[in-house]
Formats: sequence, C-alpha cells, structure tokens
Amino acid sequence: MPYIIDGNNLIGCAPDFSLGDPEARGKMVSIIKKFQESKNTKVTVVFDGEPQGSELRNPINSKMTVIYPRYGLTADDEIKRILENYQHVKETVLVTADRELKTFAREKGARTVNSIEFYYTLKKASASQGKKEETLKRVNARVSQSEVEQWLKIFSDK
Repeated sequence: MPYIIDGNNLIGCAPDFSLGDPEARGKMVSIIKKFQESKNTKVTVVFDGEPQGSELRNPINSKMTVIYPRYGLTADDEIKRILENYQHVKETVLVTADRELKTFAREKGARTVNSIEFYYTLKKASASQGKKEETLKRVNARVSQSEVEQWLKIFSDK
C-alpha cells in the first residue's frame, strides 16, 4: 500500500518536532525511512519550500522518494498532481491533517490518515526497527582470538 506524506504538515503535527528546526526534515525522513523499510512499501514525502540539496526529487531508496514542488507551487499542489496521475490511487494512503487535501484524496478514491495518528505509528515502527538493529548487533557480535583462547583456558580439561 503506497503512502503519500504531506511532510511539513506531519512535522507541524508532531509534538517533538518544530518546523523552525533546520534539521527537522532530515530527522523526519529518517523516521519515515524506518517505517518504509519495516513495511516494505512505497513512500513519497512532499515538503514545501526549498530543497535541502539541489534536487527537486530525491530518491532515498528504490521505494522512497522525497519531493519538493517546483517554484511557485505548494506541496498541496504537488500532492494533488500525484494523486491525479497515480494509477493505483484506491490503494494509496495520504497522510495529512489538511481538510482540503483529505477531501480531494477521498474524491479520487484514496484513503487518508491524520498526520498526528501517523506520527505515532512512525514512532512505534522506529522503536521496533531500533530493537531489531540492536538485536542483530548482539547476534552478529564477533569474538576475538584472545577471547576464544581465554574461554578455552576456562573450559578446557587441563
């Protein structure tokens, strides 16, 4: 199920984020990426304003893209354009708290999720992904040759 996310709207609704923080977009993209990887689904995040790099379209991985609208357009304009041209709109979820965008998306057949509700879903996915990564680190821990020798001395029959 593909997701289209109104990025600035999501940051504005998240209690521990601020639109005034210059690192907020990058932090939010990191959290969304963990969600995207855990769900293995397509995600498009649309932010208002100037891109942090020179690209208007920044692929994060094969299933996640961050988009900045062209000069003179808003994220809402870009999201509407995406929904109008998307082939699988009935399977798509739009994440926003913007009433007008929600109405537009529903008229096109997309599902909608409120930004604050989705933020808590992201937090849960991020925590879960973090636990998985920590477990993998412990499982894949390497034992040095000196540690092997110490354990052999302890448990050897001699």
